[in-house]
Amino acid sequence: MSDDLYAGDKLLSAWLGLTSTLWNRRIVSAMPYNEAHVLGLLLRSREMGTGPMTATDLIRRTHLLKSQMNRLLSALEEKGYIHRVRSEADKRMAFIHLTPEGEAAYRVAHADVEAILAKLLDRIGEKRALAVAEQINDIVAALEDIFRQEA
Repeated sequence: MSDDLYAGDKLLSAWLGLTSTLWNRRIVSAMPYNEAHVLGLLLRSREMGTGPMTATDLIRRTHLLKSQMNRLLSALEEKGYIHRVRSEADKRMAFIHLTPEGEAAYRVAHADVEAILAKLLDRIGEKRALAVAEQINDIVAALEDIFRQEA
Protein backbone atom coordinates (compact mmCIF):
# COMPACT_ATOMS: atom_id res chain seq x y z
CA MET A 1 0.00 0.00 0.00
CA SER A 2 1.40 3.42 -0.92
CA ASP A 3 2.07 5.96 1.82
CA ASP A 4 -0.74 8.19 0.48
CA LEU A 5 -3.29 5.37 0.61
CA TYR A 6 -2.06 4.34 4.03
CA ALA A 7 -2.41 7.90 5.34
CA GLY A 8 -5.88 8.22 3.80
CA ASP A 9 -6.93 4.90 5.28
CA LYS A 10 -5.64 5.90 8.73
CA LEU A 11 -7.50 9.24 8.48
CA LEU A 12 -10.75 7.52 7.48
CA SER A 13 -10.36 4.94 10.21
CA ALA A 14 -9.80 7.62 12.85
CA TRP A 15 -12.74 9.67 11.57
CA LEU A 16 -15.06 6.65 11.60
CA GLY A 17 -13.86 5.68 15.06
CA LEU A 18 -14.63 9.16 16.39
CA THR A 19 -18.04 9.46 14.77
CA SER A 20 -19.19 5.94 15.64
CA THR A 21 -18.04 6.34 19.25
CA LEU A 22 -20.05 9.54 19.58
CA TRP A 23 -23.06 8.25 17.63
CA ASN A 24 -23.27 4.93 19.48
CA ARG A 25 -23.15 6.65 22.88
CA ARG A 26 -26.13 8.88 22.01
CA ILE A 27 -24.61 11.77 23.94
CA VAL A 28 -27.60 13.96 23.09
CA SER A 29 -30.42 11.95 24.63
CA ALA A 30 -32.88 14.65 25.70
CA MET A 31 -33.87 15.36 22.08
CA PRO A 32 -33.16 14.01 18.60
CA TYR A 33 -29.65 14.79 17.33
CA ASN A 34 -30.77 16.93 14.38
CA GLU A 35 -33.02 19.03 16.60
CA ALA A 36 -30.15 19.65 19.01
CA HIS A 37 -27.81 20.43 16.11
CA VAL A 38 -30.15 23.03 14.57
CA LEU A 39 -30.97 24.63 17.93
CA GLY A 40 -27.24 24.83 18.68
CA LEU A 41 -26.55 26.49 15.33
CA LEU A 42 -29.31 29.03 15.95
CA LEU A 43 -28.05 29.77 19.46
CA ARG A 44 -24.42 30.21 18.35
CA SER A 45 -25.53 32.42 15.46
CA ARG A 46 -27.43 34.64 17.88
CA GLU A 47 -24.58 34.72 20.40
CA MET A 48 -22.06 35.64 17.70
CA GLY A 49 -24.36 38.39 16.43
CA THR A 50 -24.44 37.06 12.88
CA GLY A 51 -28.19 37.52 12.68
CA PRO A 52 -30.99 35.05 12.14
CA MET A 53 -30.52 32.07 9.86
CA THR A 54 -32.69 30.79 7.03
CA ALA A 55 -33.57 27.18 6.19
CA THR A 56 -31.04 27.40 3.36
CA ASP A 57 -28.33 28.43 5.84
CA LEU A 58 -29.21 25.48 8.07
CA ILE A 59 -29.26 23.05 5.15
CA ARG A 60 -25.80 24.21 4.12
CA ARG A 61 -24.47 23.78 7.67
CA THR A 62 -26.14 20.45 8.48
CA HIS A 63 -26.11 18.83 5.02
CA LEU A 64 -29.70 17.69 5.54
CA LEU A 65 -32.03 17.43 2.58
CA LYS A 66 -34.55 20.24 2.07
CA SER A 67 -37.43 17.88 2.87
CA GLN A 68 -35.70 16.75 6.08
CA MET A 69 -35.08 20.34 7.13
CA ASN A 70 -38.68 21.34 6.46
CA ARG A 71 -39.95 18.46 8.65
CA LEU A 72 -37.42 19.28 11.34
CA LEU A 73 -38.29 22.98 11.40
CA SER A 74 -42.01 22.16 11.51
CA ALA A 75 -41.42 19.86 14.50
CA LEU A 76 -39.34 22.52 16.28
CA GLU A 77 -42.00 25.12 15.59
CA GLU A 78 -44.77 22.84 16.95
CA LYS A 79 -42.75 22.41 20.15
CA GLY A 80 -42.39 26.18 20.45
CA TYR A 81 -38.59 26.04 20.10
CA ILE A 82 -38.39 28.29 17.02
CA HIS A 83 -40.51 30.76 15.14
CA ARG A 84 -40.22 31.86 11.54
CA VAL A 85 -40.49 35.44 10.34
CA ARG A 86 -41.01 36.18 6.64
CA SER A 87 -38.55 38.61 5.12
CA GLU A 88 -40.06 41.95 4.18
CA ALA A 89 -37.69 42.20 1.21
CA ASP A 90 -38.29 38.68 -0.13
CA LYS A 91 -41.48 36.93 0.99
CA ARG A 92 -40.05 33.56 -0.15
CA MET A 93 -37.45 33.76 2.60
CA ALA A 94 -38.13 33.16 6.28
CA PHE A 95 -35.74 33.93 9.11
CA ILE A 96 -35.66 31.34 11.86
CA HIS A 97 -35.46 32.56 15.43
CA LEU A 98 -34.73 30.54 18.55
CA THR A 99 -37.34 31.03 21.27
CA PRO A 100 -36.51 31.15 25.00
CA GLU A 101 -38.15 27.69 25.28
CA GLY A 102 -35.94 26.40 22.50
CA GLU A 103 -32.82 27.77 24.15
CA ALA A 104 -33.79 26.22 27.50
CA ALA A 105 -34.47 22.82 25.89
CA TYR A 106 -31.15 22.96 24.03
CA ARG A 107 -29.22 23.86 27.17
CA VAL A 108 -30.74 20.90 29.04
CA ALA A 109 -29.90 18.53 26.18
CA HIS A 110 -26.42 20.01 25.77
CA ALA A 111 -25.51 19.72 29.47
CA ASP A 112 -24.48 16.06 29.01
CA VAL A 113 -22.31 17.02 26.04
CA GLU A 114 -20.62 19.78 28.03
CA ALA A 115 -19.80 17.33 30.83
CA ILE A 116 -18.21 14.92 28.35
CA LEU A 117 -16.28 17.76 26.68
CA ALA A 118 -14.96 18.91 30.06
CA LYS A 119 -13.61 15.39 30.73
CA LEU A 120 -12.11 15.23 27.25
CA LEU A 121 -10.38 18.59 27.69
CA ASP A 122 -9.00 17.41 31.05
CA ARG A 123 -7.44 14.45 29.24
CA ILE A 124 -6.05 16.03 26.08
CA GLY A 125 -5.74 19.70 27.06
CA GLU A 126 -7.22 22.84 25.55
CA LYS A 127 -4.29 23.55 23.24
CA ARG A 128 -4.40 20.09 21.66
CA ALA A 129 -8.22 20.21 21.41
CA LEU A 130 -8.06 23.53 19.54
CA ALA A 131 -5.37 22.21 17.20
CA VAL A 132 -7.38 19.07 16.41
CA ALA A 133 -10.54 21.14 15.88
CA GLU A 134 -8.66 23.34 13.41
CA GLN A 135 -7.35 20.28 11.57
CA ILE A 136 -10.82 18.73 11.39
CA ASN A 137 -12.24 22.01 10.05
CA ASP A 138 -9.48 22.06 7.41
CA ILE A 139 -10.36 18.49 6.41
CA VAL A 140 -14.08 19.31 6.17
CA ALA A 141 -13.33 22.38 4.03
CA ALA A 142 -11.07 20.32 1.74
CA LEU A 143 -13.71 17.60 1.37
CA GLU A 144 -16.43 20.15 0.60
CA ASP A 145 -14.17 21.69 -2.03
CA ILE A 146 -13.46 18.26 -3.57
CA PHE A 147 -17.16 17.38 -3.66
CA ARG A 148 -18.04 20.79 -5.12
CA GLN A 149 -15.48 20.28 -7.91
CA GLU A 150 -16.83 16.80 -8.67
CA ALA A 151 -20.46 17.99 -8.89
